[in-house]
Amino acid sequence: MAPRPKARMTLGKHLIGAPPWRSLPQGVVVYGEQDPSDGVTYYWEEWEVLGYENLDFWVEYDHYTKAVTLYRPAESAERLDPSRLRKGQVVNVTLSGRTYRTTVTEAGVGTIRSLDGSFTYDLSIGQPVAYAELRTNDMVLSLEKFDDRIIDLYHGTVLDVAGQKAHFGKRIAPRNVSVKLVGAFLAIGVLATMLFSSCGPRNDTYCTPRSVEQAAPSDQVVSQDDDQTCYRRSVYGGGGGGLGK
Repeated sequence: MAPRPKARMTLGKHLIGAPPWRSLPQGVVVYGEQDPSDGVTYYWEEWEVLGYENLDFWVEYDHYTKAVTLYRPAESAERLDPSRLRKGQVVNVTLSGRTYRTTVTEAGVGTIRSLDGSFTYDLSIGQPVAYAELRTNDMVLSLEKFDDRIIDLYHGTVLDVAGQKAHFGKRIAPRNVSVKLVGAFLAIGVLATMLFSSCGPRNDTYCTPRSVEQAAPSDQVVSQDDDQTCYRRSVYGGGGGGLGK
C-alpha cells in the first residue's frame, strides 16, 4: 500500500500565519528510500505551496525524524549535481556573491511512492529523484534532480512548533498519537481499578444469628471491627430451649 502524507495540511486550503505569511498547498509527493544498511524503507513528504510573494516553496515533513523544513528557491554560482555528491564531501556554494563552505550530510535517490494535486514539474509514481543535503553550522541547502534538465537548489529553514505556527497559523507536524493513547489507557485503567474497589465485596464481618452485640467474656469474641463487636451466643437461652431468634 502506498504511504499517505502525514503533515497537517490540506490541498487547496490556505494556511495563514503571521503577516505576511499566506500560502496555498497545491501538491504533495511522498518519497521512499531503502537504507541498504538495515533494509528499512524511510519515507518523507514534500508539499509544493504557493507563497505570499507567489514564489514556489516546498514544505518537507520527515516521517522518521518528525522534522518540518521550509525550503525557499535559491541560486548558486556553481552548477551542482546531487547525483555526483557523496556524504561527507565538502562543497563550496556561492549564494548572492558570498561563498559558503558546506558539508554533504545526506545524498541518495528517493523514489516517488504517491502523488496528489498539481505540481510545477511533470512527476510520476515510481520516478527516481536524486537529492543531496548540504549544511553549514547555521544553514541547510537541498539539491534535487528530477531529470537531466531540472536541478533545483533550495535554502531550508527547520521549523519548530512556534515557527510552524508563525508561518502557517498552526502546527504542521502531526501530534504523537501513541503517547496520547497510552495516557488515555492508563487513565481508564486507574478509573476501572477505583470503580472495582468501590463496588467489590467488603471484608466487614457482621453479627450472625449465632452471635450478638452484647457484653461477654473476652474469650467469646467472634469478630471485631470499628463498627461492632460480635460475641458467641449461647445455644441455651435463659430457661428456654433451642436457638434464639
